[in-house]
Amino acid sequence: MVNTSLMHTPPTAEDRAAEDVFLHGYRPRPGDTVLDVGAGVGSEVRLLSRLVGPQGRVVAVEGHPRTFRCLRRAVALNGLSNVTLVSCAVVDEPGTVRLDEHDQTHLRNALTSDGTDGVEVPGRTLAEIISTLGLDRVDLLKMNIEGAELPALRGSSDALRHVRNLAVSCHDFLAEEPGREWQRTFKGVTELLREAGYSIRTRPDDPRPWVPYYVYASRPALVGNRP
Repeated sequence: MVNTSLMHTPPTAEDRAAEDVFLHGYRPRPGDTVLDVGAGVGSEVRLLSRLVGPQGRVVAVEGHPRTFRCLRRAVALNGLSNVTLVSCAVVDEPGTVRLDEHDQTHLRNALTSDGTDGVEVPGRTLAEIISTLGLDRVDLLKMNIEGAELPALRGSSDALRHVRNLAVSCHDFLAEEPGREWQRTFKGVTELLREAGYSIRTRPDDPRPWVPYYVYASRPALVGNRP
């Protein structure tokens, strides 16, 4: 069972930051299913677990092996038994990929095209994860995968029929760094989701450099999904 004591724990500063940034467009409700892609060390998992409650489910996906171990420990220490852990990178085509490996930046686990650098991890598509876990609906898809968001969404566009709301962290604010042009994904993600039938919200006037590149997307529940 879920550690119900967490349902009454006062929000931490980390929880408040997650609410502000990731839950600006949609706040999960009891019984919801949340797919947290790029869960990192679990900064948002505790809050998401508490919001969906004992009847809900959080699927936390993290690719970097070292970061995944921290995530797994955080879930275990907090007794979050409504959280399912998945160790993989989310990509457009399944197969082995490489993630950056650096002692100082292992929380920014971007995909690397270098054939020898980084750490090898399995790559899976969103569609395959959703199908394997038998998710007939995803009430919120939270995605923070360091610039790989556009190909990941393109590679599983059919799977979006299961998804009602998204909060996607695009990384255009990093694209000015040398060799980082590939992280300019905001326009492509916005267009893809709009074409898929979502209404889009953004925060262009927020002074924090990363927040204007978050994409919040939503659409009405589909037949067979929750109202």
